Amino acid sequence: MKHTLLSKALLGAAALCGSFAFYACGGAGGNELTTARQAISKAEQQKGILGLQKDPAKVAKAKDDITGLYKSAYTNLQTEVLKGSTSANIGEAWFLLGKASKELGNNDSMMIAFKQAEKLLADDKAGKQARSEIGGFMFEGWANGFNKGVELYNVGVGTEDEKVKAAKLSEAASVLSAAADLKPENADIYPIIAGAYQGAGDTVRALATYEKYIEMHQPAITALSSKGVLLSMERSEALAKLGAPVASKGVSPLPDTVVMDKYMFDGKEVLVFYPRNKEGKFTLEGFKAGIPASWADFERERFVAYNNQLNYFTAYNYYAQKNYDKALKYADNGLLLQPGNEDLLNLQAACYTDGGKLEQAMAAYKDRITRNPNDKNSLAQYASMLSNAGKTDEAIEIFKKVLAIDPQSDLATFNLAAALKNKASAIQKEEQDKFDKAEAARKKDKKAPEYKIDNNKYFPYLKQSAEYFEKYRKLPGKDRDLNVLDQLINTYEVIDDKDGYRNTAGQIAGLEYANEKNPRFYEIMARIYGKQKKNDKVKESLDKADALRKAGAK
Repeated sequence: MKHTLLSKALLGAAALCGSFAFYACGGAGGNELTTARQAISKAEQQKGILGLQKDPAKVAKAKDDITGLYKSAYTNLQTEVLKGSTSANIGEAWFLLGKASKELGNNDSMMIAFKQAEKLLADDKAGKQARSEIGGFMFEGWANGFNKGVELYNVGVGTEDEKVKAAKLSEAASVLSAAADLKPENADIYPIIAGAYQGAGDTVRALATYEKYIEMHQPAITALSSKGVLLSMERSEALAKLGAPVASKGVSPLPDTVVMDKYMFDGKEVLVFYPRNKEGKFTLEGFKAGIPASWADFERERFVAYNNQLNYFTAYNYYAQKNYDKALKYADNGLLLQPGNEDLLNLQAACYTDGGKLEQAMAAYKDRITRNPNDKNSLAQYASMLSNAGKTDEAIEIFKKVLAIDPQSDLATFNLAAALKNKASAIQKEEQDKFDKAEAARKKDKKAPEYKIDNNKYFPYLKQSAEYFEKYRKLPGKDRDLNVLDQLINTYEVIDDKDGYRNTAGQIAGLEYANEKNPRFYEIMARIYGKQKKNDKVKESLDKADALRKAGAK
């Protein structure tokens, strides 16, 4: 999987969380709770004036004093929460223990304390204020862990040493996972965790994280796709399909840079986000479902695009394990919101084919084409399946139809060239079989008729194949495709096109700089040198290919 550098959280934790008021319940409470309240109150006051202090020695002393106060509060609060339900202010005790833990950098203790507090705080004004503060503190911890994890991730993907890369990505996954524990319902972090696990070679955890992310978004995916809404659809078109939202607002720092629509589907809230693109149009790029009631507005309204590529990564991992049913599940799921995604369509077709469901796949694609005759992606996939099923003539005609719709389709151009070559190979084999049969008959009877192979029956298809392979090489980024050049030089050799062979051989030889670790390149060069009768070069090339394969190259 290709790794790219990631951005940190756009807003600092302080800006996101705001300024939190000190929370205290009514009543004096136990001695430990009272002492802890006083210590935390004093620490808060000292923190407030710390910024005014300029003397480094006094700043250091003040920081030590503040830490001491939080440690004292932490010790007293641990005693208080052990009283359990016998404490009249148990919710407050857990809340203050969480605050003290946060200030002392003990995230595990903070998480446990705040989760207990959320359950035990009274449902009054003070309790609601405390719950709001807890959400802010947890998000602050999440954002800090997110940013630290992203730093480690970027260091990992930026190094070329594979061992160092794996170690850094593993560390990033650990830090990011700890952050996710603070806000497990916040899906934004999981794609990065999964990428870190994948880069560190932990496919099992990567796959589990991909699936977690998809599962969290599934209610919205199902609701939106059932109404025919797609990713990147303009808001006006989406509104026509979804109907009027319950509420709408601009949620970006710049007015109306991102529009958020609120819907209720089967009683469940779904938020849909439309950022403005470069053309000035608002297009659907993200959504949230299952939002906790405790989330603050800044967290509910924070736009992050939905990463549909995780359906592909999940499907591909299962495909590599030959678990074709699971792979199809995620490929199909990804296509719900991006029906034209070529990566997903290719993988879906591979799952059908390798999973022994070719006829089922062909029926599904035929139905899709009936409903949309000019769906070039479905046409190309259907033609590929026909080709795999040995229905080459039908495949050729459909690939040509795709190119009539989109002359730049690399998938149709390559596969049409391959289908034409396959047809030529089939005819050549028929001719060879006829020749072999006639020769066998003549061995028994000298008077039996001879059979001469008719090259004109298949040469035209080979020439057409070469033309389409050459067209393919003229498409953006395809001129150095070694597989295509190998097909071309083989074709030119068979049809005895000396100019075509010589030009292709020169182009292949010029690609050594990009194929120094590719044994197949040197095997192709050995064939070229063999035709030129350069035996020393043949041996040299084969030796290089052999050495690379022994070293593990494929």
